[in-house]
Amino acid sequence: MEFKKRNLSFILLVTTALAWGQNQVSDSVNRRLEVKNQLGVQFGGPSFLSCNYEHFFNHHWSIEAGAGSILAISGVHVGGRYYFGSKAKPTKFAPYLGAAIGAAFIIGGGSSGGIDGYGAAVGYVPLGIQLMTKKGFAVSLEAAGMYLDNEVLPMGALRLYRSLKKEKKKRT
Repeated sequence: MEFKKRNLSFILLVTTALAWGQNQVSDSVNRRLEVKNQLGVQFGGPSFLSCNYEHFFNHHWSIEAGAGSILAISGVHVGGRYYFGSKAKPTKFAPYLGAAIGAAFIIGGGSSGGIDGYGAAVGYVPLGIQLMTKKGFAVSLEAAGMYLDNEVLPMGALRLYRSLKKEKKKRT
């Protein structure tokens, strides 16, 4: 009887290890290596309510461009992000630090009653975290400091992205 319990324990241990190992292997690729281009929307941030494009150069670095408007403020921006994490480890969640510059114009509120601050400089420095699914959907939350119209303002953003095309990489 002791022999059967030992065999059963060994079989359960091997089965569990194989099943867990399969899950780990299928999710062991840094997702930013598979998703190179994303298109999405951003609520908040340097261009306020905007449509954005993001390109990943590698698992750490990306560049982004966007344009948007909300109420009396419109803007355009370009920026980059550094995603923390290892190339060899799964990165479903990845914290990041970024910087963006842009231009904005503010309608009304000034002495002219028309467009004020046309081409006003915008600076934006976000610290956030991104969740990326296996299918290339991404959701990010960030807190940031934003320079606009000679003021430094607290800002944040919610970003929703979808991959344009998922790259298939050969696993080595």
